[in-house]
Amino acid sequence: MFHFHRIPAAPQQRLLHAAFWVAFVGVLAFSGWYAWFSWHRYEKDSQYRLAVESDMVAKTTQSMLDGHASSLRFLGKQLQRVDALHHPRLARAMLMDYQEASPGIASANLITPDGQVIASTAVPAGQPLPNFRNDPAIWPGLQEALHDHSMRVYRPLHGPLVGQWVIRLSHTVFSPTGKPLFVLATPLRFREVESFLKHLPLRPGTAVGLIRSDLYIEGRWPVPEGNLDKLLSKPPRTGALLRALQAQPTLRQGYYEGFVTVGHTYRFGAFTRLDHYPLAAFVSVPKDQWLAAWWRRHVQFPLIFLALTLGFSLFSYRRILFLERRREDQRQDFELTLMTQATHDVLTGLPNREGLRLVFDQALARSERQERLLAVGFLDLDDFKPVNDTYGHAAGDDLLKEMARRLQDAVRRTDTVARLGGDEFVLLLEGLRGMDELDQVLARLQEEISRPFLIHGEKLSLQASLGLSIYPFDEVDTDLLLRHADQAMYAAKMRPNRGREGWAQIYHPDLGSITMGDEVLRQTFLQDLATGKVTLRYQPLVALATGRVAGLEALTRWQRDGRELSPEQFLPSLGVRECQALGRFVLQTGLQQLVQWRETGLDLFLSINVTPEELDQAGFADTFFAVLATQEGIPPEALVLEIGEIPERDIALGHFQRLRSAGVKIALDDVGSAYASLLRLKNLPIDEIKIDQGFIRELPNKPQDLVFVESLVSLGLGMDVIITVEGVESEAHIALLREMEVHYLQGYAIAKPLEAEAVAGFVRTFVLGSGDADTPLLALYRHLGWVHAAEEAALNPRLCEEAELVACPISAWLHAHAAALRDVESLLASHERVHALGREILQVRHRGTREELHRLLGQLHVQSHLFQEKLGQALRTMRENAAAKAPPST
Repeated sequence: MFHFHRIPAAPQQRLLHAAFWVAFVGVLAFSGWYAWFSWHRYEKDSQYRLAVESDMVAKTTQSMLDGHASSLRFLGKQLQRVDALHHPRLARAMLMDYQEASPGIASANLITPDGQVIASTAVPAGQPLPNFRNDPAIWPGLQEALHDHSMRVYRPLHGPLVGQWVIRLSHTVFSPTGKPLFVLATPLRFREVESFLKHLPLRPGTAVGLIRSDLYIEGRWPVPEGNLDKLLSKPPRTGALLRALQAQPTLRQGYYEGFVTVGHTYRFGAFTRLDHYPLAAFVSVPKDQWLAAWWRRHVQFPLIFLALTLGFSLFSYRRILFLERRREDQRQDFELTLMTQATHDVLTGLPNREGLRLVFDQALARSERQERLLAVGFLDLDDFKPVNDTYGHAAGDDLLKEMARRLQDAVRRTDTVARLGGDEFVLLLEGLRGMDELDQVLARLQEEISRPFLIHGEKLSLQASLGLSIYPFDEVDTDLLLRHADQAMYAAKMRPNRGREGWAQIYHPDLGSITMGDEVLRQTFLQDLATGKVTLRYQPLVALATGRVAGLEALTRWQRDGRELSPEQFLPSLGVRECQALGRFVLQTGLQQLVQWRETGLDLFLSINVTPEELDQAGFADTFFAVLATQEGIPPEALVLEIGEIPERDIALGHFQRLRSAGVKIALDDVGSAYASLLRLKNLPIDEIKIDQGFIRELPNKPQDLVFVESLVSLGLGMDVIITVEGVESEAHIALLREMEVHYLQGYAIAKPLEAEAVAGFVRTFVLGSGDADTPLLALYRHLGWVHAAEEAALNPRLCEEAELVACPISAWLHAHAAALRDVESLLASHERVHALGREILQVRHRGTREELHRLLGQLHVQSHLFQEKLGQALRTMRENAAAKAPPST
């Protein structure tokens, strides 16, 4: 499957986005700030204007009242001069003149201090005049006026003489001695006050009025319809103005807002108290008018401008985005076209080499993440060139396009088919759960390819060769996977007489060097492994400390063509896949058998061989622990893994560390052979060394090799590891190895590899014997001990006395077998020279020089080696003569 990624937005487009949104948010923030600022500014300006208006009303009212006060004082002086109390008619005439001069008053009244009206313009001449002492609404205020030298303003009253709402004004005239003479009362018509307030130069919708300090309304405009009596008869109990006046009783000017009594509307207002009069002028406007004015003056036109600006900006921004997106789409389409041309085959439309590279890494990553197999296939059409030569290149192109279509139909949607050029195709088969699923895909591919192609009306059948490399079995990079699949394809193409099943070949590391016989052997091995023809034998390992069987080594046997093959006969021909399958089989089968033995009371350990191909796999340790977890009752300490080669890769060393930390022992097999380098032993994480059986088996013919065996044993002791000796095939070997400090023996002298059924009985009955002590190997081993003692005496005289160099068992053995040995005198003489050098070293060590000791030691080594070679030749001759004299076996 081939994917294209959307090209990210250009930097200038992202910058445009950021600039627009920053500007948009900035405009909104500025708008919010402007609304707040303009509201508070308008509120402050409006309060100031209300204060100015209320002050104007207060001053105008103050001027009006001061005019009435002056008029009353003048009238009072005139009445006092004519003694108005004793001349009522003259007083009434003067009052009438005053009323005519002041049309705003309802009447003019002359009242004595006891409340009797002397003269009144409201009562026709000749009619009786009232006494206000009997009027509770007038008399208390009249009594207060007798003590006040200024004009008094009373609360509204429905006048008893005039029959309408009036605001009484009074002025008391005093005698020179300060005694009140009479009171002039001139009620001011409320309609006159209403008219006065109505004609003030105020804004429309403004409410204006006068209110007493005792909260009685003295005047208001506009007057609520039908509510005049209610408005004037008693003071209001609630309202924003009342709360402001009560909260600030001494403040000359103030502001208020809230619901007012008249109309129960929310209003903004200001009040100003009058000088010398218990009155306050107030002016207020309704909230909706306040807000409407603020909106109209400060918000409406800026908002319209802002809306137009934002609308134009949004339109411009969307237009720019549209053009930019169209340009980006065109650019992406163009880049997609270029990429398609660069990454796809023009003829078939399949990904080409560059397109394959783009998806290959993604397929590897998905394979690792999903823990599934990835099969890389390299497919080549057989005999395609004759199609071009016979039918023309146009027909060849049609065939390739049809082949591409069939390959795509055969694979799954998650798979990729690519064409590298010519008639070569590459398949990426992803997400495979196992080889069975791969077989299903290959079957569909084979079916599609085998169907005839129609070329120029003729049916033409073609064959193809397919090479496969399986990841992670072939754990390399993409280039090597493709190269390995190519190699496997050529191996499939080179296969002679291949049938329907032989068109595909899976890669393995030694594919280029194996013969067809090896390939057939591998296929046969996997089949026999599945059908039970590959079995295990178990060879005992005996502990020298107890003489009893302590463990078993699992050895593979393959029953093929009527013969039983050991690993050295078929293992070199197996590939990686076969080695891995064999290793898993040995581990599972061996553990299952070990469980059965331990259940019967046999406390044994099991030693299993591991190939380098297994150690090179990343999941080897995980697989080992997973198989071990399926077998209950087997501790990791009961398992030994034998490796035949010293690993070079860090991955194998990592496996060793994990296994050893869990308790599994690691043994290095065939120590001393070409594979096991002694120089690297000390750096390996191992627990055991197994000395190569070739050294032990050939000791009777090559006794001089005993020194190598002795060196390997000393090396193991120095490393503090377990030492196992293989190839123990005679009693002489047993007697010799008992003298050495080794731990386990293994070989035919103990037992050949046993079938699983025979192991239990053998383990319970076997006891290791003492071996054949009458052997030249044992005598030679002790002779070498004598040589080592002589060397030690030369290097450190205090550690070796002369008595240690006297006894050497090889002389006794040579004399005992002189009859069977050829030229025994020469052997005895050679042996004597070795001893003579030893004695000379013993003598020189106290008085000789260091150079002389080194010379004698060199001669000792040479003579000892010559003696060992002569002894080996004599022993071979002795065995050959003995074999020639023995009667032939029947």
